[in-house]
Amino acid sequence: MELKDKICVITGGTSGIGRATVIRFVEEGARVVFCGTNPGKAKKVMGEIKALSGRGAASFFPCDVSNDSQVREMTSFTKKKYGPCEVLFNNAGIHVSGALHETSAADWDRIMNIDLRGVYLVCYHFLPHMLEAKYGTIINMASVSGVLADTSMAAYNAAKGAIVNLTRSMALDYAPMNIRVNAVCPGAIRTDILENTFARVPGSEKKFISAYPTHSIADPIEVANVCVFLASRKADFINGAMIMIDGGITAHTGQPFMGKY
Repeated sequence: MELKDKICVITGGTSGIGRATVIRFVEEGARVVFCGTNPGKAKKVMGEIKALSGRGAASFFPCDVSNDSQVREMTSFTKKKYGPCEVLFNNAGIHVSGALHETSAADWDRIMNIDLRGVYLVCYHFLPHMLEAKYGTIINMASVSGVLADTSMAAYNAAKGAIVNLTRSMALDYAPMNIRVNAVCPGAIRTDILENTFARVPGSEKKFISAYPTHSIADPIEVANVCVFLASRKADFINGAMIMIDGGITAHTGQPFMGKY
């Protein structure tokens, strides 16, 4: 098992990529604390984990990652329950669509508070564990939308772009202390956020599928598997990297197909 007895924290762990990663980490022998704001969804995840007897273990802690005191409480809970955090996956996030003039100040603050401030707060409170141990791995949830831009996604693009450069900055600052910091940058993944887009925008699923070189949309497990690798000792020399999990969409310039001429 790649993560046997590693103490891991996963934010936004009750659905989508977070849920898949919680399960994969437990399968690999990790002891996981995962958080979220929906106890009902958390109960379902815990039910799935019970079926993995003989592997790792997991505990749910209700936490809004944009709330400083709640994150501090989760830090204390983790240390008391399992010990100091060794692997941190900052996965929690929301999506807000709209061009800048269509994005209210409330929506802007909401996405920045959860997607960006949440990463800051969780890292701020858990990094002392890693600094004391002189070892740790942090994985930040970025996006292809943090590396390149989309139409009508100003706030989301800004938040994910900030995470990309924050990841690089942290990778430089903490490498001397044997703490690695990387980001995963998924493209279209079948999560609640994307399924909601498909439900609200007629024909959008077909458009997404046709836009990707693989002509497919990934499942959350495909991102979770990359996180298992990044959290393992097999990835010890990977630091400050943006791992694209996007079916090749960012490999394309976007210029039209011209054929041979």
